[in-house]
Amino acid sequence: VGLVMVFEKDLKCNGMASMTWRPASMPGAAAPGDIVPIQRGQAGAAPDSAPRLAASFELMAAILAEADLVHVLTLFVRHARHIGDADLAFLALPGVAPHTLEIHLPTGANADLIRGRLVRAGTSVIGKVFRTRRAMSTQVAADPPLRGLPAGPILILPLDTGERTCGVLALAGRPRDAPFTASAKRQLLIFAATSAAMIEIAEERRGGRF
Repeated sequence: VGLVMVFEKDLKCNGMASMTWRPASMPGAAAPGDIVPIQRGQAGAAPDSAPRLAASFELMAAILAEADLVHVLTLFVRHARHIGDADLAFLALPGVAPHTLEIHLPTGANADLIRGRLVRAGTSVIGKVFRTRRAMSTQVAADPPLRGLPAGPILILPLDTGERTCGVLALAGRPRDAPFTASAKRQLLIFAATSAAMIEIAEERRGGRF
């Protein structure tokens, strides 16, 4: 079953993107390729471009094979989690209700607890990244507003195609993890931006919209 995304520009909301996402079902996607997890806590360990390039090539192969959008996005989230060695990764896309973002395709710890939850686009940290189109690295408190989000470091990245922000990618670490390194942030930001652009172009070519 496919996924329908309808995008509209809301000129009355400071240029905020409004997107409707209607998955009838989410079939299981194939597991990602052999990507070596990055151990952030190990001394001297830092991600280089190899895992990101491998993930990008696999994502491109799925797009060229005309895989459905749910499969492509699932692959994207799973690869991002491996690249950053995150405990949890998910997408936040504009919800049906105005000024909200809805959690989609979570993978990892507590995925079932946060799937489908709404966050405010105007006041949440996730919403701030969506509005400003700027990545943010911060620390999740022990009792976060978004129930199920593990306490620890979190990296939030805009899915920026260059023309608009489609949504947000979030990667959460474990409670005692070190913050995401500058190298990890750089590789994941590149991966998020290039993937968003690839998916956008592919969906436009086949008449859809990411």
